[in-house]
Amino acid sequence: MIKLVILLSTLLAVHNVQARFVGGIGYIQPGEYRVDNEINPLPLGISVVPMIFYRGERLSVLGPNLSYSLIKGPINFALSVGATGDRYKTESLEQRDAAINAGFSLRLLFLTLNYASDVSNVFDGNTMSAGIGWRFQLTQSLFFTPSIKKEFLNSSYVNYYYGVSTDEAGRFTSYRVNSAVNDIYAIGLTYILNPIQSFSLNYSYKVFDQVIFDSPTINEKSYGRLSFFWNYKF
Repeated sequence: MIKLVILLSTLLAVHNVQARFVGGIGYIQPGEYRVDNEINPLPLGISVVPMIFYRGERLSVLGPNLSYSLIKGPINFALSVGATGDRYKTESLEQRDAAINAGFSLRLLFLTLNYASDVSNVFDGNTMSAGIGWRFQLTQSLFFTPSIKKEFLNSSYVNYYYGVSTDEAGRFTSYRVNSAVNDIYAIGLTYILNPIQSFSLNYSYKVFDQVIFDSPTINEKSYGRLSFFWNYKF
């Protein structure tokens, strides 16, 4: 995490000439899908979050997520660093913590591909995703963004966040599996109130792979996540 902060500070210093800053606050409400989770499952562990968005010529920062575009335009290729994970804590199991993923993203018009690997040595694995989405302008001030995504999680990720090791077996039976593929459906609405303020309302619905749903720590096959953001341009 310290290395990420140093990298972020350095890149901001280099690219502040053509920068655009947006501040605000957001609220994220994930659905309940775990068995007796004692902590917030979001990667940062909080639901009300101050938002700082930065966009330079090539560098973009949204909360804990950073991307640097090497190729810009209809085809966009960017390096990325961000927080990930499915935090979990309950009786007899060690706490599952958030991780820092680093990788790249490739956007081809409405198609987006992502690959990232854990650089924080939390779950020591990688994640990939492939999705399609588009932003439609409904009125001069209102925008609608639907998307569909496949999320590919390797066995290290799945076993860290949803598995139960032999040493932890007790209340939960031991559970080890291979990789998993989740489906994610999302819609977003953005309303431009004026040149400096906007509001965003987003809803996503994740359907777990059967191997994740079969985990003794999961009690729902799917869950929704609602978020609302107020943004203010500086």
